Amino acid sequence: MIHLSRILCPTDYSVTSDKAVRYAIEFSRSVNAHVRFLHVHPPENIAAKTAAGYGLSVGGDDAFEVIPQLFSALLMSEKKKGLSADMHIMRGEAAKVIASHAHSWGADLIIMGSHGRTGLVRFMMGSVAEAVFRTADVPVLLVKQSGPEKAVRD
Repeated sequence: MIHLSRILCPTDYSVTSDKAVRYAIEFSRSVNAHVRFLHVHPPENIAAKTAAGYGLSVGGDDAFEVIPQLFSALLMSEKKKGLSADMHIMRGEAAKVIASHAHSWGADLIIMGSHGRTGLVRFMMGSVAEAVFRTADVPVLLVKQSGPEKAVRD
């Protein structure tokens, strides 16, 4: 029997990841698992690193820990309804951070959104979801943006 107790759900607060967040909420409820939402900021740029070396700040770092109001409200509402969840914010290359954190945290499953791009667009833009799928050592459930709204209850 498969036992899922820890579900990792990366989010970039986009429409695509919103669909995966809602799926992760319902899925974690159905299997009585804890869900951790993870937001990954891109690595610092060279100007910020250089400024930090001189003890200066190049704006933007204040927003590092800020969670958008809509996401925060959704999370608080779901926690009040009994959802076991937390939120982590990290910095780095998204796919690497997601796969690494899933491993170190002991996630049983990763649920994340996918644009479902194909061909040249996918080749040019890359795909965080695809990279996580290839590198993570736990199962990855991809929620396509274009898919039907089957998981969300009213």
